[in-house]
Amino acid sequence: MNASVWMACSGKRRSSKKSTDSETLKAEKRIQALVKQSKNLQDLMARLEADKSKNKKPKATKANPSLISKARGTLPYPAIGRLVGRYGQTLETGLTRKGITIETGAGAQVVVPYDGTVVFAGLFKGYGRLLIIEHGEGYHSLLAGLARIDNVIGQQVLSGEPAGIMGGSENSPPVLYVELRRNGQPINPLPWLAARKIKVKVNG
Repeated sequence: MNASVWMACSGKRRSSKKSTDSETLKAEKRIQALVKQSKNLQDLMARLEADKSKNKKPKATKANPSLISKARGTLPYPAIGRLVGRYGQTLETGLTRKGITIETGAGAQVVVPYDGTVVFAGLFKGYGRLLIIEHGEGYHSLLAGLARIDNVIGQQVLSGEPAGIMGGSENSPPVLYVELRRNGQPINPLPWLAARKIKVKVNG
């Protein structure tokens, strides 16, 4: 490749990156506005879906798109640790747990449970740092309690890729909260996760 061609290609890449960065910033500003308007997680999910429909752009179709509905029982656990809370358990507040909680080690790696697009990444009321990934077919996964999120809004992610890092200390082990939702409603994520050796300690 000669110098003139290389410079032209390099210029196109820089232009494309600037365009992508600009779109990401615009999306983040819109999402932050939605966060301020949202009363709870259910409300945020509804607003994100409405925002998606309003700002939807045509995408190239895949020849063999991956369908999460066919991946039941094969999704990787988002983190290695001990299952300390199951879906459907009654909490001390009287509310029902809508996901599962996994106690991890300090600084544990959190991974993406399935291919998708990041639709939210940031702080949200009572959840700490929250990552929401859209998987298609009306499915979303939610990961909360991270100390660091490694993805940005609009990013395409693949199953098993890094999603973030847990915090924690010796006195307070970090806990990852995981939800799986279909059409905005929580469903039990455990049947979707691949069988593995994981310590179980079920608390209320």
